[in-house]
Amino acid sequence: MSALAESGLLTGRVALITGAVGAIGHAIADRMASQGAAVVVADLDEAQASAVAAEIAARHGVRTMGIGVDVTEPTPLENVADRVEAELGVCDVIVANAGILVAKPALEIEQREWNTVISVNLTGAFHTATVFARRLERSGREGSVIFSSSLFGLRGGRGNAAYSASKFGLIGLAQSMAAELAPAGIRVNSVCPGQIGTAMLNQLFDRRAEQNGTTAEAERQQFVERIPMGRLGSAEDVADTFVYLASDLAAYVTGQSIVVDGGWQVG
Repeated sequence: MSALAESGLLTGRVALITGAVGAIGHAIADRMASQGAAVVVADLDEAQASAVAAEIAARHGVRTMGIGVDVTEPTPLENVADRVEAELGVCDVIVANAGILVAKPALEIEQREWNTVISVNLTGAFHTATVFARRLERSGREGSVIFSSSLFGLRGGRGNAAYSASKFGLIGLAQSMAAELAPAGIRVNSVCPGQIGTAMLNQLFDRRAEQNGTTAEAERQQFVERIPMGRLGSAEDVADTFVYLASDLAAYVTGQSIVVDGGWQVG
């Protein structure tokens, strides 16, 4: 359970979250709604996105939209932006969170798999950020762009060639956009989650167990033992960092990559 109180930090904001049906994206959308933001739940599957949006609206009493979109091309995102502006207004919180994981060594990954990871994780985030930030800049409003990078956007690791390359790229993109958009009052940052207890991580435990001849639980325990705080992170742990970066609490924070890993890097 998140410790962040419902204090209205984002009242009056319109927040777009891509990949918002997944665990972390869902948590980000929910936490931003709890702070008063109108929320756009965007994901590939519009039916699922709409269901999540309805659930969040019922829980927090805020305006929501559920929208299906493929982030790998700019035109669908422009269409989403038109729909959102017509119903909710210009998005002043832009969360580029959609992402996928292909865990293979560099010498084994296929061209098709590499292209897909880069297209969704990096190019998709670029399109999301630029389409919506361009409109935000034209509106004259200040705001925040936040990328979902990763601990593996700061360091490589076995079996992470494509994923890590895409997440490193996001940090460079965020830093460049931060410098460019600061005069317009638009802050750009990245969040770098560590080992977070999601379905994606469970799939990694399953693959490692198969590779190492162990069990998924043994692989999980090995990860937990390395974390100084003694547990995997939760989606809410990550979501609260996004809320901070979207709010006025982070009014002088831009170009940063905030690691949320329970001390994994220093343990």
